[in-house]
Amino acid sequence: MSEKIIVNIDADLEEIIPTFLENRKKDQTTMESALQTGDLAAIESIAHKLAGNAGSYGLDDLGEIGAQLESVCQAGKKEEAENLISQYKNYLANLEIQYED
Repeated sequence: MSEKIIVNIDADLEEIIPTFLENRKKDQTTMESALQTGDLAAIESIAHKLAGNAGSYGLDDLGEIGAQLESVCQAGKKEEAENLISQYKNYLANLEIQYED
């Protein structure tokens, strides 16, 4: 079992974080399906949005995964994309949000 990833986030975001994370889980499913069909362009599009948005929610590490994933998809590196999607999945599965004032 992986260790929990604890992230401290401003309490002002408490109402919107659950929806943001639920959408990221949907993205995970979409990316896994796209990986099966070799559609790196679809993964790249999701990763681009993730790289741009995750930091706004205080999830800088998730944004970094998105940036790396976007880059490997642009380079056509399917195996590396698969590894990063696995990291993404692990991150979401082990994420624990702590809200602070």
